Formats: sequence, C-alpha cells, structure tokens
Amino acid sequence: MRVIAVTALSSLLLCPVVIAQTGASTPASSNVPVVGFMHAIHATNDVETTLAFYREVFGLSGQVRQFPNDAVPILTNSPGVSLRVSMLQLPGNGFNFELTEFSNVERHPAQPQISDPGAPHMKLLVRDIEPVVATIRKLGTPILTRSGAPVSATTSLGKVKAIFVRDPDGYIVEAIQTPAGADAPAGNVIGSIMGVTVGDLDASMKFWHGLLGLELTGDITFSTEPAMLDLMGIEKGGSFRTVVGVVPGSKARIELTEFKGMPRKPFDLRVPDPGASGMAIRVADIQSLLLRLKAEGVRVISRNGELVVWSPTVRNVFVKDPNGLNLELVGNADPAK
Repeated sequence: MRVIAVTALSSLLLCPVVIAQTGASTPASSNVPVVGFMHAIHATNDVETTLAFYREVFGLSGQVRQFPNDAVPILTNSPGVSLRVSMLQLPGNGFNFELTEFSNVERHPAQPQISDPGAPHMKLLVRDIEPVVATIRKLGTPILTRSGAPVSATTSLGKVKAIFVRDPDGYIVEAIQTPAGADAPAGNVIGSIMGVTVGDLDASMKFWHGLLGLELTGDITFSTEPAMLDLMGIEKGGSFRTVVGVVPGSKARIELTEFKGMPRKPFDLRVPDPGASGMAIRVADIQSLLLRLKAEGVRVISRNGELVVWSPTVRNVFVKDPNGLNLELVGNADPAK
C-alpha cells in the first residue's frame, strides 16, 4: 500500500498533515481552534424508541427530558421548535451521544447509504459481539453488512470482528468486537468512534485540519479489501480510503472515509430532521473562528449566521462541514476565559 506525507494541501493548512499507515502525526499546535469534544448528535423520529434500541442492544442508559431553552429555535434556525433529549454516556472515550427529538417544526426524515457524503455512523466498541448480534436478530434490525453476519477484518483498530446495522431512524451503527484493555470500563461497550463519510478527502482535510486543527493520519491509498467491502455493505468494484484523528483536548476519535466506484448522493439534513447527525465541539475563541469560517465560505445555519446567546457565559452556533454534517461550535462569551 502507498503511504505518503501530505505537506501542503492548500493555503488553509495551519501545519502539515502527515498521512501514514503507522499512525504518526505532526505535533498539535498550541493555538488549535478546537479544545474539546462534547457529544455526538443524532436526531430521532421518536426518542423513546431510539433510546430503547440502544438500551436493549448495547446496554446504554439515558433519561428522556424536555429541553426548554429559548435559544434552541435560534440555534437551529427553526422558529417555534420544541426539543426533547436523551444524553447517553458512551463508556471509554469521555463523550456523550445526544439523542434529540424536535417537534412543532416540519421534519423530513432520511436514511443515507454508507457511501453518501455526509453520512454519519457511530462505531461502538464491544467486548463481545455475539449478544449484540443475537439482539439485533431478535428485533429484526436491518443489517447492512453483505454477508449478514459479523466479519473479521483489519481496521485502524487492528484485527476485529464487526457488523454494520441501522437503528430505528436509519442511522448507521457499527458494532466492533475488540480486546478490552486493563483500564476498560465495565459492561459490553468499552469505547466509541464517530465516523463520517466525505465526498472529497482532500477538501475535508482542509476543513478539519486546516480550519479546526485536527491531526489526521491514515493510508490515503484507495482500498478494495474484500472483507471491509463486505463489512460496509459495499459491492465489488467499490473502494474506500480513511483517515483518523483524535479531537484536541479529548480522547474522542473521528474517522473520515471517502468512497468511489459506486453511486453517492449528498446527505445534508437540517438539525431537526430524523436521521440528521452531527457533533458538538468546544472551541477556544468562537468569535474569531466564526469570522474565519465565514471568510472561507463555510455555511452557517444558525439564525442570521450569528453567534447564539446560549447562557450568560456560553455562545454557540451551528455550521456545516464540507459534506453537510451539522457541527455545533461551543465557546465562552469572553474568549479570554
């Protein structure tokens, strides 16, 4: 496989992105805009139904509650909207998985294919995949893996056994059996990774590294490895390439994957639409970052393209990554604090 170092993707880059199968990367800059990962976001059709799925299949727990905040309609640019949430703590990585349900707003549910740019998926690392598979079969959960059973494959985590399925909203979930370390949390789920399909990996790295400061590593050669194609439900003739990174200030991992050789349709939903996804990340100077993002043509979807007064001390805003993923940027009202 071809391993290369990318040293100058464009003038947007803050520092070189090293792409290496060994996982080596350049040191993080001291002025990286992103300083933490708060939670992944998944808009549901009915939050109780989706919560029940994650409880029964993965043993995750959460409580559904109303989320009364006058800033929600402004943040999501959805006048009159109401919100219910259930925040699931994902073991092992220090970030949450927020299930949302919006009402009093027109919603357009959609389900992506794994190859569609903007398609999200959650990778849940488990000690034992067998009870997961038994439960999804009992529930009649749609399985995306072509063979319909767990596949042994070599990934960025090493040799694993995994399967792709859809949750009740069509959101793509990957269960990955991997050895648990000595410090792994109790329970079957021992970790998680946020996955995002991109339309153009080079353009996406300009955004995620060049504007947000994430260090991304991986082999950028397109792969046709049969076990991985089977796992992801990709027909022969398709190929893929992936880079991975850890969000600064956290242990949260994300993976960006580009596919080719198959149909691809952009997956770009509004925040309230069932099936929509995203993530909330903390940033050091939200005012300056928003100005820079606007100057680079990044879409801002909060009302009037402005920062939202979430509380006396917090400002936030929703923007879109180049593939249509919803990103909530969260920062201090006073960037000096």
